[in-house]
Amino acid sequence: MNETFEQYVARILSYAGEDGRVHRTMLKRTPAALTRRIAGVSRRRLTRPPRPGKWSVRDILAHLSEVELLWGTRMRMVLGENGVLIVGMDQAVWARRYGRIDPRRALATFTELRRANVELLAGLRRPDYLRWGKHSQFGRLTIARMVALLSGHDINHSRQIQAILSPASSSEPRSSARRSRRLPNGSPRDVR
Repeated sequence: MNETFEQYVARILSYAGEDGRVHRTMLKRTPAALTRRIAGVSRRRLTRPPRPGKWSVRDILAHLSEVELLWGTRMRMVLGENGVLIVGMDQAVWARRYGRIDPRRALATFTELRRANVELLAGLRRPDYLRWGKHSQFGRLTIARMVALLSGHDINHSRQIQAILSPASSSEPRSSARRSRRLPNGSPRDVR
């Protein structure tokens, strides 16, 4: 998908909607949802890209953990100084090392960073969400908009992970302690 930066931002914000309470709920729920989604999935499947040139689940999880660190820092900078300059990041440079990151460790890092950021947000007052920084790409960026962008970003990448791990995208079964066998009449039977 070739889209401009403005088109990307519009798409991400369209996923998030307008309600800040929904954004914060999404931010709280994403780590557990991702943990459930990759439970029992082999490392091989998590590290295999769906197509050449596309990110694997591992790459997406590494990206989420680094973006969480980045946006958490940005929010804290804005809380410390209204109007602070915020420099953009080069995603391609950061992504070069994703192949060396363990997918489950990336998810654990994301989970802990997200917990800290959700706790920060829970302690903010309404006027705090209007504090802003001057971002090199986004322009004037309030904390409320950062939260909306993170929420939409979660939805975007959660959908990508869902698509990559959907049964139609791989012939490799999910590993699990529970496997299904067929009874003589053809009905499934779970065995441990």
